[in-house]
Amino acid sequence: MSFYNLRPFLNWGLMIAAIVGVIYIGYMQGNSSNIMRIATGERGSYLYNVGKDLKLAIENNSDYKVELVVSKGSAFNRGVLQSGHAEVAILSPAVSDMTNLTVVAPIASNYLQVIVNVDSGIESIEGLVGHRIALGGLESDHRKNAVALLNYYHVDPKTLRSNNLSPAELLEGRKLDGAVITGSANDPYIRKLMASGNFKLIGTNAFEGIAATSPFLGSQIMSAGTYPSVLGPVPQDWMPMVTTESLLVTRADADDLIVETLLKTLFTTRFQKQYPLLSQWRQETQGQWAALDTHPAAKRFFSPYLALKEAVFSGLLQLWTYKWILLCLVVFAISARARWVDHGIRVTQEDQKRREQRIQKLIEDINEHEQLQADTKDYRILMQRLAQARKIKHEGIAVAATHEMSNSPIFLAFLQQCDHVIQDIQWKLSIGVSSYNEAS
Repeated sequence: MSFYNLRPFLNWGLMIAAIVGVIYIGYMQGNSSNIMRIATGERGSYLYNVGKDLKLAIENNSDYKVELVVSKGSAFNRGVLQSGHAEVAILSPAVSDMTNLTVVAPIASNYLQVIVNVDSGIESIEGLVGHRIALGGLESDHRKNAVALLNYYHVDPKTLRSNNLSPAELLEGRKLDGAVITGSANDPYIRKLMASGNFKLIGTNAFEGIAATSPFLGSQIMSAGTYPSVLGPVPQDWMPMVTTESLLVTRADADDLIVETLLKTLFTTRFQKQYPLLSQWRQETQGQWAALDTHPAAKRFFSPYLALKEAVFSGLLQLWTYKWILLCLVVFAISARARWVDHGIRVTQEDQKRREQRIQKLIEDINEHEQLQADTKDYRILMQRLAQARKIKHEGIAVAATHEMSNSPIFLAFLQQCDHVIQDIQWKLSIGVSSYNEAS
């Protein structure tokens, strides 16, 4: 079939492919949402303010519209994320299960801070016993971290009065003697507490030991003068602290576009100036987490070559798992190829045989023609024999050209025989014409 015969089918095929492509793109766009929901923290909290900054930055740098989900803590954020009521959430792995969740990037570094009234007489964590110390609600991050801290010091939370109150009650009169608060040094509420001059920090002397109990806890010396106060900077000296991080996380099956948009926004120059933790963390870790899964889109963002290496290694490992099946497939493929080659050889041989048989038949025809013309003396019949001989020769040449037999010995023999017969007939015709002229 020639190309011109195929053109109508090609045109129809391309048109159908274009229609299917347009329908598919329209379907995907119709089923994709440009709304990104981010679970943050309690209204007015530091993490909620982080969410507002992130919302503004994402909307300025992409087509997404961001909705903030007010949270009650990491457990709540995990729930809304897993239920599909949010695409991204801020949570702390130190107090939340990370199963089926993947990390995008850290967003805040928090201290486990023991804050007490300056006139409470409390000078150590062991001294909290018997005092009114707020630990937060039952499922709050504050309480979970506080309980872990107290347990390390063998302080039973039940020995603390009013421990179920929120740390927010510290500024409400004299209901509390102190609180254990997990929060950033930039948290406006904590800075307000310290600025009043009515509160002080208690150091965590066992900070390195506590940090060693969990891969999601760290240890750090809080710088002197971290908080401004009417009585002077707090703390007055460098103070040991246990730290934990608040991370931006998403589901393992989250759309790559959401993660890519989030990361491009986080690592804009303007946003990194607001949150220097991002640049510091990226420089120190190259975007890798020791004990947590990173979203594939985040892996590609931070380290394209490492992501490719992991993909190749994973592929090879998968191939090794199915090595016996693959071996069987290879043997089958080799066997199938051998059979196909044999089949091709047979087809070629049969085709060659048919061509040779065709030329052989033409040789028989020309030989028969030679015998017929040998006894012919009639001028008109000789002319017919000559035309038939030429016709047989042309037919043989066409067969040889079609099947690429021009240099075949059998074709050359056929051609030689045709020329011999034609010359004989032409010779007889020339003798007959000469005799006829002499007779005239």
